Amino acid sequence: MLGMIVILQLLLLHQCEAVVDLLTDLKMPRGIALDLTEGRMYWAEDGTKMIRSATLDGDDLRDVIEKKEVQEAPRDVAIDPINQKIYWTALCCGIRRADLNGTNEEVVAKAEFASGVAVLNEQVYWADWMRGQILRHNVKTGREDAIVTGLASPVDVALGSHQIYWSDVGVGRTQRASLDGGDVQFLNMSWLVMNTYGMAVDSDLGKLYMADFEKTGKFTGKSTDYTGRIRRANLDGSDAEVLVSEPGMSMPYGVAVDAERNQVYWTDRKAGRIQRLTLVCQRGVQDVRSRTNSTVVQVPHGKVLHGSSTTVSCPAGYNGTVTFACNDDVLSLNRGKCGARCDAGAYELMNDLSLDYPDMDDREELTMQCPNPLAGTVQFRCQDGVVLRHVNNCRKAHTCPAGHFLLGHARVDHTAMDHGVWIQKECPSGFEGSYFLQCEDGSMIAKHNSSCRATCTSAGSLWVDEGRVEVSHGKIIEGGKVKVLCPSGSAGEGVDLSCEGGYIDVTNGTCNRSFFCLPGYVSSNNASVYHDKLDNSENIVLACPEGYSGSLDVACNKGEVSILETASTQCHKICPAGVVTLDGIEIAHGDLEHTQKVELECPEHYTGRLPFVCVEGNVTCVDCSCIPTEQVTGNAGALSTDLPIAALAAGVTAAVLIILFGFGLLRHRMLKRRAMAAAVAVAVGDIPAPPSSSCLDILPKTGSRSGHSASSLPTGSTGKASATTYPARGDTDFLELVIDAALPLPLYWATRDGVHIFPDPNRIAEIQRLMTDTWEMKFSRDRRLVHGSEAVPLGCRVANVLRVENHRAFARYSSYKDGLRMKRPGPCTLFPVRTSNRINLLDEDVNENYLFHGTNPESAQCIARDFFRVERAGSSAGSMFGPGIYLAENASKSDEYAKEGSGVYVGLCAMLLCRCAQGEVLTVSEAKDTREAVRAGYDSVCGDRLAAVGTFREMVFFNEEAVYPEFIVIYTRVFE
Repeated sequence: MLGMIVILQLLLLHQCEAVVDLLTDLKMPRGIALDLTEGRMYWAEDGTKMIRSATLDGDDLRDVIEKKEVQEAPRDVAIDPINQKIYWTALCCGIRRADLNGTNEEVVAKAEFASGVAVLNEQVYWADWMRGQILRHNVKTGREDAIVTGLASPVDVALGSHQIYWSDVGVGRTQRASLDGGDVQFLNMSWLVMNTYGMAVDSDLGKLYMADFEKTGKFTGKSTDYTGRIRRANLDGSDAEVLVSEPGMSMPYGVAVDAERNQVYWTDRKAGRIQRLTLVCQRGVQDVRSRTNSTVVQVPHGKVLHGSSTTVSCPAGYNGTVTFACNDDVLSLNRGKCGARCDAGAYELMNDLSLDYPDMDDREELTMQCPNPLAGTVQFRCQDGVVLRHVNNCRKAHTCPAGHFLLGHARVDHTAMDHGVWIQKECPSGFEGSYFLQCEDGSMIAKHNSSCRATCTSAGSLWVDEGRVEVSHGKIIEGGKVKVLCPSGSAGEGVDLSCEGGYIDVTNGTCNRSFFCLPGYVSSNNASVYHDKLDNSENIVLACPEGYSGSLDVACNKGEVSILETASTQCHKICPAGVVTLDGIEIAHGDLEHTQKVELECPEHYTGRLPFVCVEGNVTCVDCSCIPTEQVTGNAGALSTDLPIAALAAGVTAAVLIILFGFGLLRHRMLKRRAMAAAVAVAVGDIPAPPSSSCLDILPKTGSRSGHSASSLPTGSTGKASATTYPARGDTDFLELVIDAALPLPLYWATRDGVHIFPDPNRIAEIQRLMTDTWEMKFSRDRRLVHGSEAVPLGCRVANVLRVENHRAFARYSSYKDGLRMKRPGPCTLFPVRTSNRINLLDEDVNENYLFHGTNPESAQCIARDFFRVERAGSSAGSMFGPGIYLAENASKSDEYAKEGSGVYVGLCAMLLCRCAQGEVLTVSEAKDTREAVRAGYDSVCGDRLAAVGTFREMVFFNEEAVYPEFIVIYTRVFE
């Protein structure tokens, strides 16, 4: 039974809420009721044998009813706001009532075993825990009825608009019935009622609130012997959840609801206090940072229930949605971003050209054609109001040479055209229609439904075999059919023609041109060279025309003439004899072949030699100069001898000084960093990695809050990253950078230094959704290697979520992200994963995403309190893409490596949900060591086994600082 209780504790949604302590140091408070008319609360107090009263904020404490004997001590209370009466139960004395000031006390009913009391319209209801009944008493008539019988051990009652609710601890269930006792129902609670002595109904919100507690197994007589929680469910018992479960909550007993102010009150009998929780965050406006933190966006929202969340659209001018979560009466951002829309603008291209782009939504991507005379596309992306150019493929467009174009069976001729130019013409003789042709980057394209159809009333010709063979025909009568033989120079059985609706159609057959090449021209580097008719597979060498050097090796292949492209078979423009002007000096040269070099002398009255080269008709000279003779003095010979030696000596001296200075500066900076790191480490209290044997006692097992570890020193709150020198790993000393600026921490973190692990129940629902959304029933070899089984779970059920606040590890991680930004002038190439834009706001510019890592509960805490260790890579299931840290976008993939724990973790697995800075991602599909490839310009690897064998993608990191484990997820596998 104890083991089941422990497991149940882990399955509950533990919460540490911002609960208000209204009154403390009370003597065993029990039932509680509210008088909303006067704004006061009333409660029974066992230790003082009184009913006491205070304002709803805990002020103006009064003693209302006081008894001397224990058996007369009030236990449960109820308020009749209409008649201004207070009702209560006692062991000996049935149900009594009095005025709210304690006067005019009287007995209402002689209820011997009353437990719980409620009042509605002169009707008093209570539970008889001994006889197993729910009873009703009319105050005016005195009639008393047992409206429900046959129960085991009912305790407490609560009234809704038309129903009465009670808990039967004898069978561990909550039930309800109509106010006359009919239609008894079991509520669909997903948890077992242990000790539930307090209930309240909020009919407006349709919610049932219950106080529940159980023993912890300790027997000290203190409040720590019990642990309690306040639960909430729909009125039919569905969507049951833990509303409050504080570490110090012991034995919550009575519950009351203020529906007007959306607040719930309860007493804690063992802890001796009354507490309150606000159930709704009121509507208003919330400030949200934009997607890139460039601006603050004011997002309006409506009411939000405590423990719930709402998703709203971003305001005008922004795209996206944000989700707010309500905790007590504080609304906080849960996930989502608002990105500013981008205004229309112009992007500057080459040659004073620009491309106008329209306004875009945030994260919208737009591909636009380059303007004339350029070809290609430009890709734009809007990111939080800033237009980013992802790809620019604009280049000078190719022209279209003169030639033919086939429109159906009509072949039309066209002249050479520049890119973007179009023509409109009537179809040739024998055809009906018109056509539009446009040159697009060297290719002719038909536009606007261009069509040419041969008419039956005209003799003419059709083109078949993709425009290679011309077939002549005569007139054809309507409905007639003819067969036309293939012309000379082609092969085939002929072409069958028919006339339908005034137009000729080719119904069957074709003619294929014999494989030879007609006379024509080939071109190379703007030089056109004529060739005669060529037989198929014939090769000839053609001399380049005048003004060009070289020759062309051409071949005929199935009617197409092509140039065999080699370095020696091209036409290159020669440089004719002429004059080159250099700094106003004219220098003559003769004819030069392409790439021919010649060295010329400067003209008279100048000294120097000029190396010229001919490149495609242009004569160029690099590092050429002619020096006037008068500048060359008589001691030029001495200077020309001494100057190189002096320059060499000066250069060597300067280089030595620079090297010595550089080494000295580097050593100075390293010593300074070590000294600063040591000083800061002493100041903030460095936390060494705990030995593996100590990890088992660190992780909270029932959602309790944990503070500093045993080896940590409490320090003052600080927002600066601590500079820490880490222990040596192998032969390498790892030295953290000293960061003087304040380190931005996640807004929901509760600490400023040290290492802490907190239960985070508000995350359970969304992490459950994330794991469910990414769970796929696929089998891979690693599941058999790790578990020795081929059974794949249907899914998982999250029992608890723990948030890790490891400030030293987070500082390393933040520094690593800053390093990624410094490596490149702009954001990394976007790499979406299955978990993108989930859980929290992350930095897209470095491809920061949440990813899963499967392990066991004991190892999860060790990693969370220390770091990932690359040297342990492959210890579980190998390292397909090299020794690194392996994570996954699918929870089911990481589950392959998760293992059940021991002790209280029997049957429970663990998974780390990590922040990961992926940077530039290299995608590979074949198994190989990718470390060298990553060092060559990437930051992480995507092992795409989904594309290779249809399983999953794995993300591999070779830098420990690139991964920060932020959440420990305790879960069970579901197989049916």
